Amino acid sequence: MAAIKNGETTMRLTIGKLFVAALCCAAGLAAAAEPVNITYGYHPYWTGGWNGVIIKAKELWKKYLPPGSTVRFEPHLTGPPMINAMLADRMQIGTMGDMPSLVATTKGSIGDIRLVSVPMYSRGQNCPKIVVRADAPQFKTHAEAMAWLNNKPFNVHRGTCANASVEAMIAKGAFKPSELVYTPIEVIASNFEAKKIDAAMMWEPHARRMVESGFARYISTGAPYNVPDADFTLMRQDFIDKNPEAAAGWLKAEIEAVRFMIDNPRETAKILAQELTGYNEQMAWAALYELNPPLIGGDPVNYVGKMVFDNDVLDLMKRGYAFLYQIKAIDRGDMPQTAINDAPLKRALSEMKAKAPLGEVKGQPRSAFK
Repeated sequence: MAAIKNGETTMRLTIGKLFVAALCCAAGLAAAAEPVNITYGYHPYWTGGWNGVIIKAKELWKKYLPPGSTVRFEPHLTGPPMINAMLADRMQIGTMGDMPSLVATTKGSIGDIRLVSVPMYSRGQNCPKIVVRADAPQFKTHAEAMAWLNNKPFNVHRGTCANASVEAMIAKGAFKPSELVYTPIEVIASNFEAKKIDAAMMWEPHARRMVESGFARYISTGAPYNVPDADFTLMRQDFIDKNPEAAAGWLKAEIEAVRFMIDNPRETAKILAQELTGYNEQMAWAALYELNPPLIGGDPVNYVGKMVFDNDVLDLMKRGYAFLYQIKAIDRGDMPQTAINDAPLKRALSEMKAKAPLGEVKGQPRSAFK
């Protein structure tokens, strides 16, 4: 009888354990993140947005988003169309240049959009690139080159990082143009090809294509005037609230993409050339990895995988909001209290055991491209 009772007790315990295990399993399934359907906006023709190209090409999002999720990649030449799409909830995540990113955070009455990461930051090596026509004089010094710009029309795309940068440089006495001619970036390129303009500020890789094609030459970066540039990833706050796992998951994919770009220049160039029309691998490589020489005020570091909102970034943002208010692109000159939500980034960094900044791209001599 004792044996029978012991057997019954053992069976009850076993059944009990199985029941508890089943409950735990069911609870885990119930708590599993729901799949998401994301539209992601990115800049193929902007070095700061190239992490988006890598996420797409390497399908990194599949590693980190909930199973069953889908992503529609939507390329854009500039930021404003992405802002409109995000405000209308046609796009949930976007990566764009600093000025349009800041504008997006001031539209809270229409849609709550937050800055969630800083994939790229540099000392003016990506956006503030001043180029002049190819047959301009051969300048012996940086100062001589900048003096040549005086009293000449200067072309720039209005409301962009380039616009903010050139205004800052002029305010610091870099040069005195006869006027600023507000011209879309693609028109600036065609005007260089047609030999219709003397000088302009262009962001990479547009500037690199003009230089490599023989239509223009570099004469300055933003570094001599302490004019940095940056790139931000943005998310709708309601997307973050509803899908915290997916929000952090996307940033994990971004972290891996930035690391890939830092560690794999040659493969990155190959991927970029497949995405970009009119760019070969050497041109794509040079736009991000080639050293900007001292003659043009180049900095040894082309790109920092900053990710976090440190003092460098906050200072850039402060100046950016003031500039946008000055040109009446926004109705306030200070940073909204709701501009930043770095909770998904902090979670992603913690779960990946990653530290920010993730690393940097140091400029390499042209001979490094093989």
